[in-house]
Amino acid sequence: MSLEVVFAPDWRGGVPYQRLLAEALAAQGVSVRFLSGYKRVLPLTRLLAAQPCDLLHLHWPEAYYPKLNDRLDWFRRARFTTDLALAARRTPYVLTAHNLHEHNLQHLPFAHANYAAAYRRARLVFAHSEAAKQKLTEVYRLAPEKIRVIPHGDLSVELSAPVPCEEARARLGLAPGPLCLMFGAVEPYKGQEEILAFWKTARPAAQLVIVGKPNSPEYAATITRAADGVPGVTLRLGWLDDPALALWLSAADAALFNYRTIFTSGAAALARSWGVPILLPARLATVDLAEPTPTIFRFDRLDTDFAEKLALALATPPDHHTAAAWRAQTAWPRVAVLTAAGYRAALS
Repeated sequence: MSLEVVFAPDWRGGVPYQRLLAEALAAQGVSVRFLSGYKRVLPLTRLLAAQPCDLLHLHWPEAYYPKLNDRLDWFRRARFTTDLALAARRTPYVLTAHNLHEHNLQHLPFAHANYAAAYRRARLVFAHSEAAKQKLTEVYRLAPEKIRVIPHGDLSVELSAPVPCEEARARLGLAPGPLCLMFGAVEPYKGQEEILAFWKTARPAAQLVIVGKPNSPEYAATITRAADGVPGVTLRLGWLDDPALALWLSAADAALFNYRTIFTSGAAALARSWGVPILLPARLATVDLAEPTPTIFRFDRLDTDFAEKLALALATPPDHHTAAAWRAQTAWPRVAVLTAAGYRAALS
């Protein structure tokens, strides 16, 4: 049975996840369109009315109550549950649990209520780990049978093959020596400021490089001030395209993630696919990296065991070949088979 599915919102410009999933779903008899644009008052309902489909696959609900820092911010957030209810009367939907709540904005009015409504009204929820499924049942009181665990797809298929470390560093203009990489969008919830404070006081025998585009000019200034004068720290702030990202991953001895909170991490999954040793907090239990594995190092706190785990990660050689099993587990054809089965279950 063929299906017409609409992905919403259309955020292909920021991350390749939606496009790669849509392409893989075609082999499963699922035709995917993207809900682009924005309409006032009831954006989701009005946009869907112009794009009838069998099923809506909602990815990031906050796209339909954006924070624009104007006098209508409160109204946009307050009206979302009504907009969603009206849209769901016309079109059944499923939801991928990319986030437990919206990044950096969970303190704003209606933050919990809007995500709770999105999760509870969905016919089915896709989670990226068993721990994420458990968290959803606890926070939003979802029935476990409503949640299907499907791995995050392999983003490394977008990148060229790794190049030798020395070549990558020469092309990037990096000095020799151990290199710890933090990559991706530079935002407050990523915890880079705490890592910079650690480098300033502890002065580990390793370079720290932070690469990526800040989410605002104000935060770019904040992170620049935090890094100013810190020995062994390099900032490369700006858009990170795929060829540059492949070079940085090839140059790194370890990838470091210090999210204050996160539900799933495409960046960590990508580093895992690349075979780069990964260092991340134990508190991020919902990030599934198929542990235990010799290339994943969890730390409890920056002021207790972080330095020890950093040394262990840097002493573990990156190895793209050994990550082959992870890439197979997260291959898009497998993700598409599981997703299409979920669609059909939701509509049965």
